[in-house]
Amino acid sequence: MSVSKESVVVNCLVFANALPLLNQFVSGLSIVGILLLTALGLAITFGVMRIINLAHGEFITVGAYSSLLVQDALGLDLVMSIPISFLIAGLVGAITEVSVIRRLYGRPLETLLATWGLSIVLRGVIRLLFGAQQQYVQSPPYLSGSVTLLSVEDSSDITLSYYRLFIIGIALALLFLTALLLYGTGLGRKMRAVTQNRQMAECLGVNTKLVDLLTFAYGCGLAGIAGTVMSAFSTVAPEMGQNYLLDSWMVVVAGGVDQLFGTLAGAILIGEGNAMIAYFTNDPTARVIILLGVIVLIRYRPEGLFTVQKRS
Repeated sequence: MSVSKESVVVNCLVFANALPLLNQFVSGLSIVGILLLTALGLAITFGVMRIINLAHGEFITVGAYSSLLVQDALGLDLVMSIPISFLIAGLVGAITEVSVIRRLYGRPLETLLATWGLSIVLRGVIRLLFGAQQQYVQSPPYLSGSVTLLSVEDSSDITLSYYRLFIIGIALALLFLTALLLYGTGLGRKMRAVTQNRQMAECLGVNTKLVDLLTFAYGCGLAGIAGTVMSAFSTVAPEMGQNYLLDSWMVVVAGGVDQLFGTLAGAILIGEGNAMIAYFTNDPTARVIILLGVIVLIRYRPEGLFTVQKRS
């Protein structure tokens, strides 16, 4: 079957016009990775524990400054500092759970106010220790450069930087490890049991205080990893975590707080939605539209897009 020259030209023009949109879609994938990475810790502290943690952004900041400290003191690169940032942020989270959160379970309004005050205190402490000036964390040399996903003659190549690929990869790896912890280990079963029925879990011999401590510390540790990874992506400052707080909440609430798949779905919906809307309008307009969309979603489906089916 012969193909006319006119149809070939038309198809080429359509493909060429679609390339900018495809490029925007690829850029949206990196936004999805960032959103998933920064929201995972909140998916644990709020999605599993039902703790309204307004200090989540500050735990991201703790992770960023931990990587900065490790690089200066030990000379380790950003990737090598990830476990240390996880431990430091987790330790700060454990201290927070013992000193503040443990007394407020089942009291959401008091928890909200307490974590809001904690965020102010943590920002002040970070400012006293490290100063208010912006600082920079160097990314490893082996994560510099970019990979070409699609190359078309006489058109701009569609590329994605190695560091953005690294963000996507580590976000998916942490999602897998967290799902494995929650649904494939004894500790994960205890976490979910304490969340669903604390009194019954205590009757069955579960140390609920220890489970609460480990769960909250793990969520804060994930936030610390996010801070480390994002420290080379943006400047490190005491207010750094606030830039990710609203987006993290939107991802968790929109996707559904009962399962990790909802967090992934929320990140894809908001990340790609923001990228596509920004292509046709601009970034500020896209953010406003996404925020309004999440508000409407919460109004008509407050449990989010994906929830665990419960017995009535």
